[in-house]
Amino acid sequence: MKIKDESINEKLLACAKAEFMEKGFAESSMRTIAERAGVTTGMLYSRFADKDEMFSCLVKEGAEKLYTYFSNVQEDFAAYPAERQKGEMHTYTSGKMRVMMDIIYDYFDSFKLIVCHSAGSSYEHYIDRMIEYETDSTERFMRVLRESGAPVKTVRRDINHMLASALFNGVFEVVAHDFPKEDALEYVEAVCEFFYAGWDRLMGISR
Repeated sequence: MKIKDESINEKLLACAKAEFMEKGFAESSMRTIAERAGVTTGMLYSRFADKDEMFSCLVKEGAEKLYTYFSNVQEDFAAYPAERQKGEMHTYTSGKMRVMMDIIYDYFDSFKLIVCHSAGSSYEHYIDRMIEYETDSTERFMRVLRESGAPVKTVRRDINHMLASALFNGVFEVVAHDFPKEDALEYVEAVCEFFYAGWDRLMGISR
């Protein structure tokens, strides 16, 4: 991005945000963003290469913070010995999910754009990336437990992926429906409890 005057860029991004929130990324255009801002399209293009760059400027910080935290959580858990993974799976996840919700609500508008208005942008598949990571991590968890001698049932990858999709799309429903944070925390806790019990049953893990 060609930085010339941060205050002007902030105004342009504010207009882009309003445009994306109203029409979605796919139906928005640089021309209408320029009209909102009262500038020429040439001036807008002198500062931003395209509308995807503008969308990225609006969401990148929060999106990267959440994804980095999420991936670090997965890798830290994977470093635990098998018995500790089995024993702490639910309590570990619950605490980390609370932090993830804090990040989402710190950058709520960014995630509103990603969840509801990103079709056609480079962030369209952001949640899908998290789902794939979760699917891989769950397969790794089951493999580690089996290799340690624990009698863990195999869950097919397509079922694993479907359940990860249900979980993450369910969690992001709080953004789509503008839940107040306290309601969102209660909702996500209930969703996680539901999935904990289901996964224990599928894998044959007794608590």
